[in-house]
Amino acid sequence: MFEKIKSNFKGIAWMLIVLGIAVNGAGALAISKTGLPLYLDSIGTVFVAVVAGPWAGALTGLLTNLILGVVSSGYAPYWSVPLLIGLVTGFLANAGWFKHWWKVIIAGLIIAVLAAAMSSLIAAIVFGEFTFDLSYFLVKEPVDKISTTLIVFVILKFLPKRIIALFPRRENVD
Repeated sequence: MFEKIKSNFKGIAWMLIVLGIAVNGAGALAISKTGLPLYLDSIGTVFVAVVAGPWAGALTGLLTNLILGVVSSGYAPYWSVPLLIGLVTGFLANAGWFKHWWKVIIAGLIIAVLAAAMSSLIAAIVFGEFTFDLSYFLVKEPVDKISTTLIVFVILKFLPKRIIALFPRRENVD
């Protein structure tokens, strides 16, 4: 298993992680300025998880959250959510879920449910406020995660094959 984890961090993976963190931060900043009911702060995490593997995706999400936590302390308690998003996305991608658009939508729903449940659990534990906001679970989180996974899917469809050939998990895309 250690070899499988180690394979997530070969070659271009480290550059992808840095790029993923930058994309996550840019997405979070852009959305915060528009007021849209989306987050789009996981595009880099999802991208890295698909093309480099679940552990590289998890590290991308975790590092993004830690960096954003320095800028805005509200992010800090939720460090496990982007880590979970990276892991789940990577495992789904390894299972072939990012090769067909309809599977990408289902993957987005799976990621949304898990992220929403984890976020709610953290809010209950850290802040003592467990609220079940139906619009968050049924609209906001699914729309955000489906949008995120579809954006990554479209980007990967338009990338030249010679670029995809550089990725550690190129078989998740072809």
